[in-house]
Amino acid sequence: MRCIPKVAFFLLGWAIVLTASLSAQSKPSSPLASLPVLNDQQRAGRNLFIKSCSLCHLPHKTENKSTDPGPAIGPLLDGLFRGQKPLSEQVARTIILRGVADKMPGFQYGLAPKEIDDIIAYLKTL
Repeated sequence: MRCIPKVAFFLLGWAIVLTASLSAQSKPSSPLASLPVLNDQQRAGRNLFIKSCSLCHLPHKTENKSTDPGPAIGPLLDGLFRGQKPLSEQVARTIILRGVADKMPGFQYGLAPKEIDDIIAYLKTL
């Protein structure tokens, strides 16, 4: 009779471990889980980026309804401030303000300096 409590305790512990393991495996991995947590300024910058920049700087779906996104009009901005030749904040600010001849309009009249700071803060998270 003394073995029954030990066996019951062992089985109960094993059931808890197995249940925890199965529930962890059954959770689908979310693509949002890999996204960085943004602070208030970065979230504001993301919203401004989506509103003002995404038309040209994010890939677009093609008309053939392919799962592969089509090309972006302008360059993708992932890693803009990282890598071997990171862009400086001042150069990014100048490009946003003045644009690039025949390629990108300037936003000197459409964005306030704080909004440009917010966009740059967001771009640093990409």
